[in-house]
Amino acid sequence: MKRLIPFLFLLAGCGIKANPEVLKAPEVEIRRIGQKVYVRSLSGEVQIKGFERQGDYWVKEEEGPFCFVVERIGESSKKFCVAGALEEKPSLKIEEGEVIEVYASNFEAYRLYNLRDSSLSLESAKTFRESIKLERDYWERCYAITGIRGNVESQPVEFCVKPKPPPTVSEVDGLEIREGRQALYLVWFYGQDYREFIIYRDGKEIGRTTGFAFETEIPKEKTTFTVKVVSPLGFESKGRSVYYSP
Repeated sequence: MKRLIPFLFLLAGCGIKANPEVLKAPEVEIRRIGQKVYVRSLSGEVQIKGFERQGDYWVKEEEGPFCFVVERIGESSKKFCVAGALEEKPSLKIEEGEVIEVYASNFEAYRLYNLRDSSLSLESAKTFRESIKLERDYWERCYAITGIRGNVESQPVEFCVKPKPPPTVSEVDGLEIREGRQALYLVWFYGQDYREFIIYRDGKEIGRTTGFAFETEIPKEKTTFTVKVVSPLGFESKGRSVYYSP
C-alpha cells in the first residue's frame, strides 16, 4: 500500500492536459474589380498591410497580380493571391424608353452595381447575362457594369439613366388672408399627403410650416403671397397666390 500511494500522487501531478486551442485563420471574401481589389472579413476583425479600410472592405489599387497577408486580430494570419486586372471591358448598348434595357457583350456574364458618390455599391450587385432591365426613377440614377471572367471582374463601365418627369403636386385649397391688429395670417386647407408648405412674399421665401396657417407682418404696400406644397417625395407644386392691398 505504501508503494501505491506515491504512484497515485504521480498520476495526479501529471494529470490529463487538454490540447492547446488552435488559432483561427482569417476567412475572407476577395473581389478583383478592375484595378482594385476588395477584401471583406467573413469572421472576426482583420488587418491587411498595404490596404485601405473603406467601410466593411479593405481596398488596394494594383493592376498586376500580387499576394498579401491577412492577419486576423488575436489569431493567426494567412496568405492570399489575386490575378491581374483584365484589359478588356464590356461593350454596352442602352435602349431608353419607359423601361431602360441594357445589352452587354464581350463577356459571358456581367455584374451591375449602383454608383453612390462615384463609388461602387458592392452590396447592390446583380449578376446577369446579355441584358438587364432598369426602371426609371424621378431622380437620375448612375450605374456601373463589369464583365466577369473566372473570379475576376473587368474595369467598370459607368452610365447614368435620365429621370422620368416629376409627378404633379396638387395646390393648396382655400388660400386666403386674414388681417389681425398686429399681424397678417395666411390660411389654407390641404387634403393630401405632404411634407411641408413653403411661403413666399413677392417671390422671396419667408418661411416654412407643416400647419395650415402662417403669421407674418402686415405689409405697407401691395404684396403677393404664394404658398407651395412640398410632396412626401420632395417635389414642389407651382404655387397658389393671394394678393394683399393695404
